[in-house]
Amino acid sequence: MKRFTRFTRFITLALTAAIILCFTASCGEDKGFNIPIICGETDFNNICGVATYGVDYYSLGVKAGDMAADILLNGADPKTMAVATDPNPSLSVNSAVAEAIGFNVPADVAAKATSGASNEVARKADAIVTENADFTVGILQLVQHVALDKANKGFQDELSVRMSEAGKKVCILDQNASNDQSNNTTISESFVSKNVDLIYAIATSSAQAAASAAAESSIPVLFNAVTDPVSSGLVDSLDKPGRNVTGVSDINPVAKQIDLAADLLGKSDITVGFLFTSSETNSVYQVELGKKGM
Repeated sequence: MKRFTRFTRFITLALTAAIILCFTASCGEDKGFNIPIICGETDFNNICGVATYGVDYYSLGVKAGDMAADILLNGADPKTMAVATDPNPSLSVNSAVAEAIGFNVPADVAAKATSGASNEVARKADAIVTENADFTVGILQLVQHVALDKANKGFQDELSVRMSEAGKKVCILDQNASNDQSNNTTISESFVSKNVDLIYAIATSSAQAAASAAAESSIPVLFNAVTDPVSSGLVDSLDKPGRNVTGVSDINPVAKQIDLAADLLGKSDITVGFLFTSSETNSVYQVELGKKGM
């Protein structure tokens, strides 16, 4: 990782929508305010960022679908299934934003941008049924959100493929908590009372509710979109969860994002500002990772 000689400002802003990491170069009024922004997440970079390395939530969902199939079809033990991450974070460049703020993205950075090739799995719809299923999976999603929706779709698509390949069928109970913790609890307890074969929980608070509800049962809980599952109390460690809970972390490649800041600016002596949600533990966790990389 590139090392930076100056860390001059640590900015805290209450952002309502997302974790956003902004890496800024020193600039005077004579240079204009062409400050490059690196968003912590790809979808937000597509709106307001210049470039970022980010995870793909659909791909994270596909990985979770594979893990669920391994548990249901092959008897894999969640206690020993390492928490997964996105192995190939993609580089996205938003030329429209760069042009709007008068920032020139270096040619070598633009050349490394990932193409728009689709990674979508062809769902086997006939493997998902409402009755006479071999397995029942309860999905608890915290709230309707573009990233969480992708993690849900990728999971269902891949699980349907794995079930079809095995000649099995699955019933999926897809529930949304509408960002209400009491709904998280109620839905989780309902899944346990129905003795589902697996609970797939999307987002930290939903995963915590599902893990708590299933703690005294043998029902495995698989999470997604959880940035720091250890501090969240979901697993003992990333390599060895140690309990009937495992899943996929959506941790962004903070080290690669830090390096990208230097690549965009063509120098390592830069000023970095972090904008994040101070009340959101996952946001704080990523900022701490960024500070350690300075």
